[in-house]
Amino acid sequence: MKKVHYRKYDLIFTEGSPGDCAYMIDEGRIAIISGNNIHGKHKVLAVLSTNAIFGEMALIDEDVRTATAFALEDCQLSVITPKTLHYLMENEPLTLGPLLGVLSQRLRQTTKLLKDKLKGPKARRSDPSVIPSGKG
Repeated sequence: MKKVHYRKYDLIFTEGSPGDCAYMIDEGRIAIISGNNIHGKHKVLAVLSTNAIFGEMALIDEDVRTATAFALEDCQLSVITPKTLHYLMENEPLTLGPLLGVLSQRLRQTTKLLKDKLKGPKARRSDPSVIPSGKG
């Protein structure tokens, strides 16, 4: 895999930019941020370090990036291209375990966020699965 280096505060990719690869952190820390709120602030989605994989959605579907990634310190990253992914699928499928784990974990997190958002505070109060204890 190709190795790339980024200095502290370098942008790796920006939200909305075309994506065609994922990255694995060999050394350093990366921040994943998204959007601006009404005060122009970004929301920090994650701070990742050694052996973490990010940008994986673009690796799978080659669509636009859903967040921005930048280096919190000097970093060395391994670039995972679709070509690398296909090679690993055909020749070394067991090495894909960490990537599949990341995809599964992020899908679960997204599903939980969506469920929580759909429930909302009003729905949670009237949720029939919550049985009052009778105390109080």
